[in-house]
Amino acid sequence: MPKIGQLELTSVEDFDFRLLIKALGKGEKGSRSLTFAEASLLIQGFAKGKVTKAQMASAMMLMRVRGETVAEVAGVVAGLKHTINPAWGELNVDIDWPVYAGKREQLPWLLLVAKLLARKGMRIMLHGDSQALPHRRHVESCIQALDIALCQTAEKAQQALDDSGIVYVPAGDLAPVLDDCRLLHQELGLRSIIQTASRCMNPSNAPLSLRSFFHPGLDELHQKVAEKLFTEDVYQQGVVGIFKGLQGETEINPRVTTDVQVVKYSGENVQFSAFELPTLLEGFSGAKVGQAELAIEILAQLWRTEWHNQANNTLSVELTELTATMPCSMIKQALSSVEATLCFVLSLLDVLQSNSIVIPEKLALAQQWWAGRLDSNTFPEPNSLTLFESLNTSSTCAKDKLCTV
Repeated sequence: MPKIGQLELTSVEDFDFRLLIKALGKGEKGSRSLTFAEASLLIQGFAKGKVTKAQMASAMMLMRVRGETVAEVAGVVAGLKHTINPAWGELNVDIDWPVYAGKREQLPWLLLVAKLLARKGMRIMLHGDSQALPHRRHVESCIQALDIALCQTAEKAQQALDDSGIVYVPAGDLAPVLDDCRLLHQELGLRSIIQTASRCMNPSNAPLSLRSFFHPGLDELHQKVAEKLFTEDVYQQGVVGIFKGLQGETEINPRVTTDVQVVKYSGENVQFSAFELPTLLEGFSGAKVGQAELAIEILAQLWRTEWHNQANNTLSVELTELTATMPCSMIKQALSSVEATLCFVLSLLDVLQSNSIVIPEKLALAQQWWAGRLDSNTFPEPNSLTLFESLNTSSTCAKDKLCTV
């Protein structure tokens, strides 16, 4: 049997998991962190009922107090992937999109990006846990507005991907042990290693995986975890894009400059790179008040709204209806999030294909794709009004008041 540290690791069925708790909590001088293999065995043991709730809670809390290591996080990810039905890994998915943070008040504008990418022929798998932070607005509560299917089995997910190119899967249906872990860390009242590891599962083994964080320092942790998972053959070849998301969610914040860290593995060695997404709303103010009251139907309304009348460049009827519901500054922020997030994904696709990234070109392409979303084969004329130009034709919009007919 392989000997890791001071422990001889056996099968999940035969191992004495008290030894792992002892290793973590043996006192100031005697305790140590878990190895990659030990962390993987721990979560597999909990999934099979060989690790008790008390033991798992103790391990989670001890790791949290000391600070989880790269080996521990990566090991838990590897262990989670061992518990996932292999059928999920056989799905044909282009982009793995974890959505676990939720947002404090805004709607998940990222869904508009995911839907657009699916319309352009890419296959998107969203997954998250809407119960982890129940006070937030989660993607799961909004997918119905855009006709995105929620699927609990790989077979149904495959059908949804074939039909529309996009699917959402609850984390507990991918790895049921995550539901048990969530109940534990909610009872403890602490963040846990599970909240980081669940974002890193990439259950479908997609070649492009997105990774967001909020707390300082987690960017470096995610980079090292991705590297470890590539080198341990847990991840296949591909790219992981890491960034500080809007309120922690997997969506670009257009109000700030965003640094994106990229980890790429092509089968030989792990490569690191980075690029910067500039702010799209320099000096922008407003649009914060009232977002919590927005109905989820706004997502569908944004999707189907034509910004102007092509014939005479006047505000369209649909846009007038939309601005009766949302202040123009709020619309600007939402659409800036869409364009920035789409630019981010398009840039990562270039990295995946070993192309150089030219951010202004990707931003222009993102704006073009969004403008032509209702007809994937045609795009607006080059001299047609942009959204911002359309909104700025109304003096009431400039004052951030509700635009009325």
